[in-house]
This record gives sequence, C-alpha cells and structure tokens, in this order.
Amino acid sequence: MLEVEPQIIEAYVRTGKLKIVYRHLLQLGAESELLAEASECAADQGKFWAMREELYRRLDQFYTNARAAIERTATDLDLDAAQLGTCLDSATHRDAVRADFAAAEAEGIRNRPVFKIGEQLLVGSRPFEVFQKAINGALGG
Repeated sequence: MLEVEPQIIEAYVRTGKLKIVYRHLLQLGAESELLAEASECAADQGKFWAMREELYRRLDQFYTNARAAIERTATDLDLDAAQLGTCLDSATHRDAVRADFAAAEAEGIRNRPVFKIGEQLLVGSRPFEVFQKAINGALGG
C-alpha cells in the first residue's frame, strides 16, 4: 500500500476529489496504542503522515522496544524529541486514539488495510487501478 497511496494522493486528494481518513486500530496490544499515540504526537509537529509511513516501514523494530524505536524515528524525521516525549508521557492523545479505534470497530473495520470508498469496502492492498475504478465509480465518473 505504501507504493499505491502516493498515486491516490496525487490523483484524488491533491485535486480535492477525495479525503483520506485514517483510523487507528489497536488490536496488537499496548504497543499499538503507543504507536498510534506517537503518530498523533507527531501530528502536533505537522508530521502525522511521515510518522505513520515510518511506523509501517519499520514495524518489526517497534515490538522489541517501541519507545526507543519511536525516539529513533522522531530523530530521523527531525521532530522535537523532547516535545514528542512529553506528549507520550502525558498521554495527550490517548483518549482520542481509543475513541478512533472504537469508531473503526463501530464501522466494522477489524483489520488493515481497509478502505471505504462510497459504500464499497476494499480489504487489503490492491493495485492503483482497483482504487481508481472504485473511486471513479463513487464519484460518478
């Protein structure tokens, strides 16, 4: 999906035809919640999407020592590590992350990636052309 997402953003999001809504899924335990909070703390510094992308790229690193891996990632993304640490320590976004997870569950989303395009759900990574067909159909084009 990391290869297809930039195409979707270029063709539909930047043109104002589509909005991407990201839902945190916390089904992998405390580490999932910490990673979700880290991405929201990165958002406070304007880097939600960059952090999210790195979390997925480095996922294998986060389940041995998540906090250290988050700190390394923050440094690599030129985030203010002290600000990020304070945000995590104070659980600034914990309630919002949990509410987001509850909203995803209420929508029937149980795993990732899942994409709701109009009334259609696409589950799993798909080629750009599959998204293009679904999006154009939902847009009436």
